[in-house]
Amino acid sequence: MHIETNGYLLRSVVPADITTGVVDWINDQTMREGLNLPPLGLNLDRTRAFVESFDGLRQHFIGIFDPKSKLMIGFYTMDVSLEHRSANITCGIGEASYRGRRVLWHTIDALLDHFFTYRNIDKITARVLSRNIPMLFNFVDNPRFVWEAKLKRECLGVDGSRLDLLLFAAHRDARREDGTAP
Repeated sequence: MHIETNGYLLRSVVPADITTGVVDWINDQTMREGLNLPPLGLNLDRTRAFVESFDGLRQHFIGIFDPKSKLMIGFYTMDVSLEHRSANITCGIGEASYRGRRVLWHTIDALLDHFFTYRNIDKITARVLSRNIPMLFNFVDNPRFVWEAKLKRECLGVDGSRLDLLLFAAHRDARREDGTAP
């Protein structure tokens, strides 16, 4: 996958893309809390092996790159159900200087269009922790995603507490604000 959009490059990540800087932000407490992950203790080799485990059919690890600096600044993962023509998306911005710059707003449309058009996906769902306020700003009032549900006490937090998830979805046959189909 290789998509250029709004000054960013989205492409499949290969192990060579994983630098010590990427490992640092994947292990960062802010990133882990947003994804509800315990301390991972990942190193360069383990992170590269993790990236290599994505098959590009049912599991996609897509880097968000700044083409000017060649820096990987964030990622999307897409877990695809071929049978149901649906996918679950996860995303994060790791490079601190890019947080708050609406990177996901600038890249999500092209990614959705790719999966709807070229991967025969009908629905893409995002499950966001209700306490992950920075990530919620990417889905609330986003014209491509609609709020579908609040799943109360859906998952266990790292500390053992029950956490709510908010469910957002984008549909292939949804209409854009201007009335056109995606």
